[in-house]
Amino acid sequence: MEMLNPYPKPKHWLGLLPGKWRLLYCTGRHIGLTLRQPSVRVLIGEAYLTISKVSKPNTTFSVASHISFTVMAGRDWAHDKSGVGGKLQVDSFFRLRAGRRLYLKEETISSKFPSATPDAQASVLKRLSSKKWRKAIPINKIPSSLSVAKLVSDEIDVMMSLNEPLSGNMEVAQKAIQEVRTQIPPEMFDLSKIICGTYLDSRLLVLRSVNGSALF
Repeated sequence: MEMLNPYPKPKHWLGLLPGKWRLLYCTGRHIGLTLRQPSVRVLIGEAYLTISKVSKPNTTFSVASHISFTVMAGRDWAHDKSGVGGKLQVDSFFRLRAGRRLYLKEETISSKFPSATPDAQASVLKRLSSKKWRKAIPINKIPSSLSVAKLVSDEIDVMMSLNEPLSGNMEVAQKAIQEVRTQIPPEMFDLSKIICGTYLDSRLLVLRSVNGSALF
Protein backbone atom coordinates (compact mmCIF):
# COMPACT_ATOMS: atom_id res chain seq x y z
CA MET A 1 0.00 0.00 0.00
CA GLU A 2 2.84 2.39 0.88
CA MET A 3 4.30 1.78 -2.60
CA LEU A 4 1.05 3.19 -4.01
CA ASN A 5 1.37 6.43 -2.05
CA PRO A 6 0.39 9.18 -4.51
CA TYR A 7 1.97 11.95 -2.40
CA PRO A 8 5.26 10.72 -0.85
CA LYS A 9 6.99 14.11 -0.61
CA PRO A 10 6.41 16.53 2.29
CA LYS A 11 5.62 19.41 -0.06
CA HIS A 12 2.50 17.50 -1.15
CA TRP A 13 1.42 17.07 2.48
CA LEU A 14 1.26 20.79 3.26
CA GLY A 15 -2.21 21.09 1.77
CA LEU A 16 -3.51 17.58 2.50
CA LEU A 17 -2.45 17.09 6.13
CA PRO A 18 -4.61 19.78 7.84
CA GLY A 19 -8.03 18.47 8.88
CA LYS A 20 -9.80 16.10 11.24
CA TRP A 21 -8.59 12.48 10.98
CA ARG A 22 -10.62 9.77 12.74
CA LEU A 23 -8.81 6.71 14.09
CA LEU A 24 -10.21 3.64 12.33
CA TYR A 25 -7.65 0.92 13.07
CA CYS A 26 -4.17 0.40 14.45
CA THR A 27 -1.70 -2.44 14.34
CA GLY A 28 0.13 -3.63 17.44
CA ARG A 29 -1.28 -4.59 20.82
CA HIS A 30 -5.02 -5.20 21.17
CA ILE A 31 -6.90 -6.26 24.30
CA GLY A 32 -9.32 -8.42 22.27
CA LEU A 33 -12.06 -10.49 23.90
CA THR A 34 -10.83 -11.07 27.44
CA LEU A 35 -12.36 -11.91 30.78
CA ARG A 36 -10.53 -9.11 32.57
CA GLN A 37 -12.46 -7.05 35.10
CA PRO A 38 -11.49 -3.36 34.82
CA SER A 39 -11.82 -1.26 37.93
CA VAL A 40 -13.93 1.25 35.95
CA ARG A 41 -16.15 0.47 32.96
CA VAL A 42 -15.19 2.83 30.14
CA LEU A 43 -16.81 2.91 26.71
CA ILE A 44 -14.73 4.68 24.05
CA GLY A 45 -16.60 7.10 21.81
CA GLU A 46 -14.57 8.86 19.10
CA ALA A 47 -10.81 9.10 18.73
CA TYR A 48 -9.36 11.48 16.19
CA LEU A 49 -6.48 13.82 15.39
CA THR A 50 -7.05 17.44 14.48
CA ILE A 51 -4.15 18.85 12.48
CA SER A 52 -3.91 22.58 11.81
CA LYS A 53 -1.33 24.56 9.90
CA VAL A 54 0.64 27.17 11.83
CA SER A 55 1.25 30.39 9.93
CA LYS A 56 5.03 30.47 10.45
CA PRO A 57 7.05 28.49 9.63
CA ASN A 58 5.09 26.83 6.84
CA THR A 59 6.21 23.30 7.74
CA THR A 60 4.95 23.45 11.36
CA PHE A 61 1.55 22.00 12.35
CA SER A 62 -0.40 21.96 15.59
CA VAL A 63 -1.77 18.50 16.41
CA ALA A 64 -4.52 17.71 18.91
CA SER A 65 -5.56 14.19 19.87
CA HIS A 66 -9.21 14.04 20.99
CA ILE A 67 -10.70 10.99 22.74
CA SER A 68 -14.28 10.97 24.04
CA PHE A 69 -15.48 8.26 26.42
CA THR A 70 -18.25 7.31 28.84
CA VAL A 71 -17.69 6.07 32.41
CA MET A 72 -20.46 3.65 33.41
CA ALA A 73 -21.47 2.81 36.96
CA GLY A 74 -21.46 -0.74 38.29
CA ARG A 75 -19.20 -3.74 37.90
CA ASP A 76 -20.94 -5.31 34.89
CA TRP A 77 -21.57 -4.15 31.33
CA ALA A 78 -25.15 -2.93 31.32
CA HIS A 79 -27.44 -2.95 28.28
CA ASP A 80 -27.93 0.75 28.90
CA LYS A 81 -24.62 2.29 27.88
CA SER A 82 -25.40 5.70 29.34
CA GLY A 83 -23.04 7.12 31.94
CA VAL A 84 -20.81 10.07 32.72
CA GLY A 85 -19.11 11.58 29.71
CA GLY A 86 -15.45 12.53 29.61
CA LYS A 87 -12.85 13.87 27.21
CA LEU A 88 -9.10 13.52 26.89
CA GLN A 89 -7.03 15.89 24.77
CA VAL A 90 -3.32 15.86 23.95
CA ASP A 91 -1.77 18.88 22.18
CA SER A 92 1.58 19.18 20.47
CA PHE A 93 3.39 20.69 17.49
CA PHE A 94 4.98 18.85 14.57
CA ARG A 95 7.64 19.93 12.13
CA LEU A 96 7.42 18.32 8.71
CA ARG A 97 10.64 16.99 7.18
CA ALA A 98 11.65 14.71 4.31
CA GLY A 99 12.69 11.18 5.32
CA ARG A 100 12.89 7.58 4.21
CA ARG A 101 11.46 4.36 5.62
CA LEU A 102 13.90 1.43 5.40
CA TYR A 103 12.82 -2.17 4.78
CA LEU A 104 14.87 -5.15 5.89
CA LYS A 105 16.09 -7.46 3.16
CA GLU A 106 15.17 -11.12 3.28
CA GLU A 107 18.67 -12.27 4.26
CA THR A 108 18.77 -9.72 7.08
CA ILE A 109 15.38 -10.86 8.36
CA SER A 110 16.38 -14.52 8.17
CA SER A 111 19.59 -13.92 10.15
CA LYS A 112 17.95 -11.82 12.86
CA PHE A 113 14.59 -13.61 12.97
CA PRO A 114 15.10 -17.31 12.10
CA SER A 115 11.36 -18.01 12.43
CA ALA A 116 10.47 -15.54 9.65
CA THR A 117 8.95 -17.04 6.49
CA PRO A 118 11.68 -17.17 3.81
CA ASP A 119 9.19 -16.98 0.95
CA ALA A 120 7.43 -13.84 2.21
CA GLN A 121 8.96 -11.44 -0.32
CA ALA A 122 8.60 -13.96 -3.16
CA SER A 123 4.92 -14.31 -2.33
CA VAL A 124 4.43 -10.53 -2.37
CA LEU A 125 6.29 -10.13 -5.67
CA LYS A 126 4.24 -12.92 -7.23
CA ARG A 127 1.04 -11.17 -6.25
CA LEU A 128 2.27 -7.78 -7.47
CA SER A 129 3.30 -9.24 -10.82
CA SER A 130 -0.26 -10.34 -11.57
CA LYS A 131 -2.30 -8.44 -14.18
CA LYS A 132 -4.35 -6.79 -11.45
CA TRP A 133 -1.32 -5.04 -9.90
CA ARG A 134 1.24 -4.84 -12.71
CA LYS A 135 0.01 -1.52 -14.11
CA ALA A 136 -0.30 0.09 -10.69
CA ILE A 137 3.12 -1.05 -9.39
CA PRO A 138 5.53 -1.81 -12.26
CA ILE A 139 8.38 -3.27 -10.18
CA ASN A 140 10.60 -6.33 -10.31
CA LYS A 141 11.69 -6.29 -6.67
CA ILE A 142 10.63 -4.74 -3.39
CA PRO A 143 12.55 -1.49 -2.75
CA SER A 144 14.90 -1.24 0.21
CA SER A 145 13.39 2.12 1.20
CA LEU A 146 10.54 4.50 0.37
CA SER A 147 10.12 8.25 0.75
CA VAL A 148 8.11 9.30 3.79
CA ALA A 149 7.13 12.53 5.51
CA LYS A 150 9.10 12.67 8.76
CA LEU A 151 7.27 14.18 11.73
CA VAL A 152 9.37 15.80 14.46
CA SER A 153 7.33 16.36 17.62
CA ASP A 154 7.62 19.10 20.22
CA GLU A 155 6.50 19.01 23.88
CA ILE A 156 3.03 17.63 24.60
CA ASP A 157 0.24 18.97 26.83
CA VAL A 158 -2.42 16.62 28.28
CA MET A 159 -5.88 17.70 29.46
CA MET A 160 -8.78 15.61 30.77
CA SER A 161 -12.33 16.49 31.83
CA LEU A 162 -15.17 14.51 33.41
CA ASN A 163 -18.77 15.64 33.62
CA GLU A 164 -20.77 15.81 36.85
CA PRO A 165 -21.02 14.05 39.26
CA LEU A 166 -17.51 12.64 38.74
CA SER A 167 -15.75 15.91 37.90
CA GLY A 168 -14.25 16.16 41.40
CA ASN A 169 -13.52 12.46 41.96
CA MET A 170 -9.76 12.08 41.44
CA GLU A 171 -9.77 8.32 42.10
CA VAL A 172 -12.34 7.63 39.39
CA ALA A 173 -10.55 10.01 37.02
CA GLN A 174 -7.24 8.18 37.47
CA LYS A 175 -8.87 4.78 36.92
CA ALA A 176 -10.77 6.09 33.89
CA ILE A 177 -7.67 7.45 32.17
CA GLN A 178 -5.83 4.17 32.89
CA GLU A 179 -8.63 2.22 31.22
CA VAL A 180 -8.72 4.61 28.25
CA ARG A 181 -4.97 4.11 27.81
CA THR A 182 -5.55 0.35 27.80
CA GLN A 183 -8.05 0.53 24.94
CA ILE A 184 -6.46 3.29 22.81
CA PRO A 185 -3.06 3.11 21.03
CA PRO A 186 -0.29 4.75 23.11
CA GLU A 187 0.58 7.01 20.15
CA MET A 188 -2.69 8.90 20.74
CA PHE A 189 -1.40 9.92 24.19
CA ASP A 190 2.27 10.48 23.43
CA LEU A 191 2.33 12.16 20.03
CA SER A 192 6.13 12.13 20.07
CA LYS A 193 5.93 8.38 19.34
CA ILE A 194 4.57 9.19 15.86
CA ILE A 195 7.66 9.60 13.70
CA CYS A 196 6.54 9.55 10.07
CA GLY A 197 3.64 9.39 7.63
CA THR A 198 3.87 6.72 4.95
CA TYR A 199 0.63 7.26 3.05
CA LEU A 200 -1.68 10.20 2.50
CA ASP A 201 -4.48 11.09 0.13
CA SER A 202 -7.64 13.10 0.60
CA ARG A 203 -9.34 10.36 2.67
CA LEU A 204 -6.68 8.07 4.21
CA LEU A 205 -3.70 8.85 6.43
CA VAL A 206 -1.26 6.19 7.69
CA LEU A 207 1.10 7.21 10.50
CA ARG A 208 3.99 5.09 11.80
CA SER A 209 5.26 5.03 15.38
CA VAL A 210 8.71 4.34 16.81
CA ASN A 211 7.86 0.65 17.36
CA GLY A 212 6.69 0.14 13.76
CA SER A 213 2.94 0.03 14.42
CA ALA A 214 0.61 1.90 12.10
CA LEU A 215 -2.40 4.12 12.76
CA PHE A 216 -5.07 4.35 10.05
